Order: sequence, then structure tokens, then C-alpha cells
Amino acid sequence: MNQRGLLFIAVGVAATLLLVMAAERLPWFSLPLSLLVPFPAVYVHMVGGVWPGGGIIVLCFGILAALGGMGEAGGYLLQFGVGSFVLPFLLKRKWAWDRAVATTVAVVMLGTFISLTGYALYHDQNMGHLVEEYVGGQLEQARQIAKGSNFTPEQREELTLVLEKAGEFIRDTYPALALVTTAGALLFMLLLLNSFPATAGDIHGCAFRAWSVTPWLIWVLIAGGFGLAFGTGLVKILALNILVVLLPIYFVQGLALVAFFFWKKKFAPWFRTLGYVLILTINPLPVLVTGLGVFDLWVDFRKPRIKKED
Repeated sequence: MNQRGLLFIAVGVAATLLLVMAAERLPWFSLPLSLLVPFPAVYVHMVGGVWPGGGIIVLCFGILAALGGMGEAGGYLLQFGVGSFVLPFLLKRKWAWDRAVATTVAVVMLGTFISLTGYALYHDQNMGHLVEEYVGGQLEQARQIAKGSNFTPEQREELTLVLEKAGEFIRDTYPALALVTTAGALLFMLLLLNSFPATAGDIHGCAFRAWSVTPWLIWVLIAGGFGLAFGTGLVKILALNILVVLLPIYFVQGLALVAFFFWKKKFAPWFRTLGYVLILTINPLPVLVTGLGVFDLWVDFRKPRIKKED
């Protein structure tokens, strides 16, 4: 490996470990920092090749194992490492971006399921207990953050009720939430890669503004809606998991429709960015955008107005 590759690895390892430690020690910024953790390895893989990109993951795993134990190292590998290798590996082989993301999600989820199953069997536990333990730890961390804030007793009591309901929801939909979170993080990686000239050319597939969901998926969505409305017990939980997975997919299709509208009207980049930020942060815009994605199957908002590009 040449000096350029070694430099890529050194910088990538340092950046990754810094992001991991910052995400652990700054709970209020944990989400955005966690989203950035895979990026150094992904970017180096894209511009430097398989060995530098994979080397970052291996070294980070080893360092985290030495400093924090196999639990922390394994968490990094499952949550960030596998995806940050598989996604750029597929993109460099000219896979379409949506196919690459879907395949990477499948690999990450399969690896996570196998690892957790093995861990549960080794410790004579079941998967439900592991999920309960993890969710309980996260909720307790949220409670501790609330105790250190300036909330009034009434606000803390209200927050406790919200956390209890959130905990119940997370326990029922943990597999679906894990899948959606993984997919969202990978899509964020694509957005970052597409923002750099050195990597944007390696993002293949249709333009985002032209992307759409396969039509048959709407029937699964409808079945999930009926199951949630009229089902009970396991049927209702299964339906809820289906909706947790599919509604974000239709939200992404709704974003593609918004991107098409911005492209059609030739809005400036700053206006597009502001529009996306508002959609992601202000209710009820996410619901409206998801509705656009669902009804696009029948209305086909883009077809009558689409233009051929040169």
C-alpha cells in the first residue's frame, strides 16, 4: 500500500474514533454525530479503494476492542462498520444507488440478527430480553438527561409518560425501527457522497427526482393499515412493523416528487435546501409529503410534466 493509502487510513481512523467518542460524550448531539461516524470509511473506500476503506474499519474495531471491550467494538461493527464497507463496495461496482442501499440494509440486518442470536444463545437469553435491556438502558439515559435539565416537576412527569409510551412503541417495533434507521443512515451517506465532486460520479442509477416505489408495495401498505385498525395481539404488532417500514419509503418517494418540482421550477440550491429542512422539521409537512408519495401511484404527478434531458 502506498503512502497515499496509509494517509487515508490514518486520517479515517482518527476521524472515526473522534466521532464515536463525541457521540458518546455529547448526548444532545448524539444523533447527528452518529450519522457521520461511517462517513470517513465510506469516503476513503470510494476514493482510495477497498483496502484503505476496509483498513479503517478493521483498525477502529481493534482500537475500540482494546479501549472499551468487545461489546463496544461489536456495536461499532454492526451499527457502522458493515454498512460502511458494503455500500461503497457496491457503488464502486456501478450498482444503482437504491439497489445498493437495499442490499446493504439486508446484509446489515442479517449480520445483526445472526450476531444477536449467537450472543443470546451464548448467554442463555432470548432476543426479547436483549431488546428490553437495550431499550430500558436508552430510556434510563433519557431520564438522566431530563433530571439534569431545568424542567419543572410537571414537565418531568409529562416527559416520563412520553418516555414510557415511546418505550412500549420501540419494544413492539424494534426490528422495523432498526431497518428504517439503517436505511436512513445509508441514504444520508449517499447524500454526503453526492455532495463531493470526487465521489458524486460513482453514484449510479436514476436521478432522485425520478425515483419511485414499485407499484405492488401499495397493497402491503393497505394490508398493514387494515391490520393495525382491526387486528389484535400479534397481528396488530406485525401490522405496526409493516407501517413503520413502508411509510418512510413513501416519504422518500414524496421527497422525490418535491425534488422533481424544485428541478422543474429551477429553484436555487439554497431554496431547495431550505425546503428540505422545513419538510424534515415542521409538522405536518412530513405527513403531507408521505401522502404525496402514496397517492403518486394513482395521480402520477411527474408523468405529464417530465422533460427529456439532453
